[in-house]
Amino acid sequence: MLKDVTIGQYYSEKSVIHELDPRVKIRAVLAVIILSLLDRNIYLFGLLTIVFLATVIMSNVPFKHILKGMKGVIIFILICSLINAFTTYGEVLVHMGLFKITREGIIKSAFVFWRMLHIILTSSLLMYTTTPTELTDGLEKCFRIKGSIAMGITIALRFIPVLLEELDRIMKAQEMRGAEFGKGDPIRRIKSLRTVIIPLFQNSIDRASNLADAMDARCYTGGKSRTKLRQLKYRKNDYIAYVILLLLIIAGVYFIIKF
Repeated sequence: MLKDVTIGQYYSEKSVIHELDPRVKIRAVLAVIILSLLDRNIYLFGLLTIVFLATVIMSNVPFKHILKGMKGVIIFILICSLINAFTTYGEVLVHMGLFKITREGIIKSAFVFWRMLHIILTSSLLMYTTTPTELTDGLEKCFRIKGSIAMGITIALRFIPVLLEELDRIMKAQEMRGAEFGKGDPIRRIKSLRTVIIPLFQNSIDRASNLADAMDARCYTGGKSRTKLRQLKYRKNDYIAYVILLLLIIAGVYFIIKF
């Protein structure tokens, strides 16, 4: 069900990862993404996977909770990656009419799936372990962007699970009225979604309007004049995390050059 989607939601827990400075976590995620995009290397990918699993364990976020909302994403990634098996030239393993599955295509598909899944899981772990306020402050400090822009990015990310929950509620309400979304040909299914899309847009606008009114009622203002109750300050664990990140980057570059 759509309510099972947990991407973008903060998971409240006490852990070393939760207590890290958001700037450390944002820069670590960017470094991991860049490393995973630089090369197709099994040693590099293995290292990044081990680091990710270790981070999940230290964050105390259940791995089942992370995978809970990834079913649809995994299927989409799998379909996209399998296309490479039919479009990559190389040693033909299976011949099916106009389509050929090559050995190089299978290897490329596996790496594409591995890379895309790792990037999404790593990015989602950042949001599981960082509150919206911390994420906004971290984006503002890391990229030197205005507070209002950082707040807008954070709100957009946090709106994803809210809209999915709203979509699930609307679909259930329409099914109670006799709507059938899973029957008929694709064209009929698309037409049946009209009864869902319009209310979803209306509710999204209403939620955004209510949020704006709530922020105005609390005298929220962006810009340089805005002060913060809690200033970001590095602590001992943050410096240790930077050292570990530096070692990870050095090891990743070594694997890229060596292999």
